[in-house]
Amino acid sequence: MPIPLGELVDFLRKDPALLLGAGASIPSGAPTGAALAHTLWKKVANSEPISDDLLETTSILCRRHGRSAVVEEIKNILRPLRPTGGLLGLPNVEWGAIFTTDFDQLVEAAYRRHNKQLTVFRSNYDFTRKEDASGHRLYKIHGCISQDRSNGDKSSLLLTEDDYDDHKAFRQASFVELERTLLQSDVLIIGQSLRDRHLQDLVKEVLKSKAQGTEGQVYLLAYDRDDLRAQMLEDRGAKVAFGGIDELMHAFAQGSSVIPASTQVDDNNETLLPLGLVSTVRDVSIEVEQPANVVRMFNGGPATYSDITANLTFERDHERSVLEAFASVEIAVAILTGAAGVGKTTLARKIASGFRKLGYTAWEHKNEFVFRHKAWLETEAQLRSSGARGLLVLDECTHFMKEVNNLLDALSTIDKPALQILATANSAQWTPRIKTRNFFARGQHIVLSSLSENEMRSLLNLLENSKPISDLVQTEFKRETRNKQFERLRQKCSADMFVCLKNIFANENLDTILLQEYDLLAEPLQEYYRFVAALEAVGTRVHRQLILRMLGISASEVAAVLNGLSGIVDEFDIKPSRGIYGWSTRHLVIAQKITEYKFSHVDELTRLFDQIIDNINPLEPLELQSIRAICDTEFGIARIGDGATRERLYRRLVSIVPAERIPWHRLIRERLDQNDIVETEYLIRDAAEAAGADSPIDRYRVRLLVLRSSETPGISLGDRLALLRKAFELATTNIDRHKLDKYSYRELCHVAIELNKRGENAAYMDEAIARMREGCALIMDPDLDRMLQRFEAVRAKMH
Repeated sequence: MPIPLGELVDFLRKDPALLLGAGASIPSGAPTGAALAHTLWKKVANSEPISDDLLETTSILCRRHGRSAVVEEIKNILRPLRPTGGLLGLPNVEWGAIFTTDFDQLVEAAYRRHNKQLTVFRSNYDFTRKEDASGHRLYKIHGCISQDRSNGDKSSLLLTEDDYDDHKAFRQASFVELERTLLQSDVLIIGQSLRDRHLQDLVKEVLKSKAQGTEGQVYLLAYDRDDLRAQMLEDRGAKVAFGGIDELMHAFAQGSSVIPASTQVDDNNETLLPLGLVSTVRDVSIEVEQPANVVRMFNGGPATYSDITANLTFERDHERSVLEAFASVEIAVAILTGAAGVGKTTLARKIASGFRKLGYTAWEHKNEFVFRHKAWLETEAQLRSSGARGLLVLDECTHFMKEVNNLLDALSTIDKPALQILATANSAQWTPRIKTRNFFARGQHIVLSSLSENEMRSLLNLLENSKPISDLVQTEFKRETRNKQFERLRQKCSADMFVCLKNIFANENLDTILLQEYDLLAEPLQEYYRFVAALEAVGTRVHRQLILRMLGISASEVAAVLNGLSGIVDEFDIKPSRGIYGWSTRHLVIAQKITEYKFSHVDELTRLFDQIIDNINPLEPLELQSIRAICDTEFGIARIGDGATRERLYRRLVSIVPAERIPWHRLIRERLDQNDIVETEYLIRDAAEAAGADSPIDRYRVRLLVLRSSETPGISLGDRLALLRKAFELATTNIDRHKLDKYSYRELCHVAIELNKRGENAAYMDEAIARMREGCALIMDPDLDRMLQRFEAVRAKMH
């Protein structure tokens, strides 16, 4: 049975050996074997591929076009690669030896960046010359792009069938060392398909020897989950885990097999992160070198760092001012808020790219990983001690608001922190969240909505000056004069950025474009698409296993589904070791549009939520987050118009996850809105017992007292006032208990208004407003300032 990554790390003994296959380099931008074969056909033979097999391809091309042409093209493809993620973390693990079948130089580059000595053996000739070398040892058993006989070297890359037949002439010592290591040590194999016939035979022999009592264990980390193949290997004595190299390095960082690594600045003035962070971020200096994809971007995806570098984006009004504020250390944090589709992520990435161009380091946290603020505080300290600076992008920061608050609070104690924060948030999620005052005291808040006239002109300039983009523009739009193009964007599109972009490429409105695209799909694919879109729109963290459970499809059908939905639904890694791969549409706006049409009837939407609840697995953290999200997003359960249906769904969630607060909050609010005093009181009690009291539940206690004062039959005015005074006292206590909860201040003002309606003077309102002013100074949330202005206007009309 496959083992979890954590157990894999625990099983490895001291100084395990490492065998890297081609799959280990893919996260750093290296092509797969099939992709490399395709590129060689096009670049060397100038023809369409006739084979996906790399060995067959190189054998044919070397015979037809000469070895030198093939080797030079491979060098051109592999030489620019730079290590990122888990591969960059390899030097922090004490490997007994490293073996690789890869031609690239990513491992060498990773060790150079960490300023750690690495001795590389590329052929038998290196053993004599480097026999006294110290440091870690890397054996490149298939050769290296730095040496090939086509350039006059004695050794060669293993490219052709003949090379494989003659491999012992140049790498016999490397294979002997690999065999010895496999027989005597724990060996971890990563990214190796075992299709290499020499390695396959060798591993079989080693497993046979280990079954007879030799030391050590063979471990295999497989990127693609394949339980059948895993069972076959386990039957031979290997231990198999599923996952990628990024996840493995993250697991090592949590264990004891890693040398503690602090942030460092290398010779190129680039900052190296601790191992615990390196696999959880996108390093902008690496991302800018990846291929641009203009088609995907202008079909709804946010711009990548490489798109930005390729000048495929247009300038936004706030771009320069925020960058200048970061560069001059005027601000420690900037927050970009707005609805989905207004360009928050792209703008954040443009600012981060600009920050890097100024000579600093920039990263973006990957939301698939848990965000932990303490590691970033250590990074800030190391940056500051080395005189370096860094910018961290936190896209959709409301997913981990508490940790972001903690980070900003800690950074606020530093005069000019070396780490600055650039965050984005959907307005609907941003407004209700409790936020540290340091978002506002030391930061800048930019609200994005529609495009300004300057931004629309900048967009039109981009269309004129960028050929890759111009080639995609609808012909009729290009024929129009500049003024007519501008008016069309301003009037027809209402200046919304996402809709502007879609209308540039076709005459129809966004809805028509998406529906036409939907109708072109085969019927089974339409069903998958609408479910993925709906799940994403309602807030669910969509992933492969959830889709398999909900739609009852087999794992063998996944590849065909994804191939049929290529460019429409993407799959990405979340936790490959557990078979969890995320699915997403190109943009939340697209998902919401599809859902509006394909789940337009309330019965369809209700069945969707019931289906989600039927199939949800709260033991998986990703799905636990989904439970919170479908209770919290504007497209979630609250979108259903029928209160009884909403209440039933919330009760189902409460029964599944009784310790989760958000379903309780929504259920209590439903009963409060129905003026059900008795049931609300029971629910508040049960919620406090099951999930613990918090600021929303404490506010509901206040609202319940107000409700009792107005709805309880047969009591006197004095009793009603007594209940309101009790509510005011409780609301005041809540403010003392939850000083950062802006809604507690609002609740106090509402009680004061009710008291005034019952004949009490305005003294209660004066006290409530005074407390709200204190809250404004403490919290510094502009939303609370707006509340204060409204209540001051109400107070001015009181007698």
